[in-house]
Amino acid sequence: MKMASSSGSWLSRCFITLVFLQLPLHVSAPSPGRFSSSAVALAVIVPVLGIFIMVGIYIIWKQRRSKERLLYEHAMEVENLLSDHAKEKGNYIYRIREKLRRELKLKRAAADSGWRRARLHFVMVTLDPDTAHPKLILSEDRRCVKLGDTRQPVPNNPQRFDFVVSVLGSEYFTAGCHYWEVSVADKTKWALGVCSESVSRKGKVTASPANGHWLLRQNRGNEYEALTSPQTSFRLKEPPRCVGIFLDYEAGIISFYNVTNQSHIFTFTHSFSGPLRPFFEPCLHDGGKNVAPLIICSKLQKPEESTVPKPEEKGLPNGDVALQVDPLLLPAQAPELLPLTDMILSWPTDIGPALQGLKVPSF
Repeated sequence: MKMASSSGSWLSRCFITLVFLQLPLHVSAPSPGRFSSSAVALAVIVPVLGIFIMVGIYIIWKQRRSKERLLYEHAMEVENLLSDHAKEKGNYIYRIREKLRRELKLKRAAADSGWRRARLHFVMVTLDPDTAHPKLILSEDRRCVKLGDTRQPVPNNPQRFDFVVSVLGSEYFTAGCHYWEVSVADKTKWALGVCSESVSRKGKVTASPANGHWLLRQNRGNEYEALTSPQTSFRLKEPPRCVGIFLDYEAGIISFYNVTNQSHIFTFTHSFSGPLRPFFEPCLHDGGKNVAPLIICSKLQKPEESTVPKPEEKGLPNGDVALQVDPLLLPAQAPELLPLTDMILSWPTDIGPALQGLKVPSF
C-alpha cells in the first residue's frame, strides 16, 4: 500500500509538471518549420508518463492479486481445519455410541441373568386380610385382590390401611432371596413392590424409600414410575402383563421384571433393616377401566411371545394375526424344569449397585 501511494503521488507531480510545460504553448506559438523546446519536452515526457502510469497500474493490480490469493489461502486453511474437526467429532461420536451400545448390551445380559437367577427363589405369597383397606375384596385363597364399591365392616385395627387402598403380604422377609410374580393383565393402574413392616397405615402416606416403600407404579397407558425421591418416570417397549418382583435382602436389592418379554424394568438399592413385606395396590377404578384384580401367581408364568413386531418385520408372510395370550392360560413352568445352564448361573451380590436405576429404554 505504501508503494501504491508513493507511485500515485509521483504520477500527480508529473501531471502538474506537464500542465506547466504546456502553458507556454498558449502564450507564444513557434514559427513554422521549427520545433520549440516545449514541444520536444512534451513529446518525451508524455510517453514516459504513460509508461509510468502503466507500471503503477500493474503494481496496484499485483498487490490486489497478492492480497486476494492470501485471503483465499487463509479461507482454504480454515475450511480444512473445520473439515478435520468435523471428521474428528464424527469419529468421537461414533466411538461414544459404540461404547454405550456395548455397555447397554452388558447391562441387558446382566439383567437377563438376574431375572433367571431370581426365578430360582420363587416363593408362595398370600395376602394379609388384617392389613387390607376396607374397600378391598380378597379372594378365599388370598391370592387375588380388587377394589370394591363400598367399605366392608372390618375391624379398624392398627395394621389396616384406612386411606391408601393397599394390602400387604402375609410373609415377613428378614434375610435371603425371594421372588414372586403378579398378574396385572387388563389393568390400567397398579402399584407393586416391597415395604417395611413399620410403614404408616393411617392417613395419607407419601410412598418413597425414605418412608420405607420401594414401589413400581403404572399411571396410565404405557407410563410408569419408580417411586424414588424424586420419582423416576419412563416408558416400556412392551407393557407387562405379569410383573416379577425380586428381593435380595443381604445385597440390598429390589428388582422388577417384565415377565412378558423377560426384560428388566427397574432396580432399587438400599441397606435394609427390619422385616420387609410384599406390597399390593390395585388402585382406583379409573372410570371403569381398572376393575380387573391383581392376581398373585401360584406358579412361575411362562413368558409370552413378544407382541411388538421387529423393525424389519411388517407382518407375517401368510397374513396371519399374532394373538396375545393370557399368561394365566399358559402351562406353568416348574422351577425344577429350568435349563441346567440357568441353574448354575452365578450372580455376585455386588452387581446390585451397578444395576441401580437401570431400565429398558424405549426405542
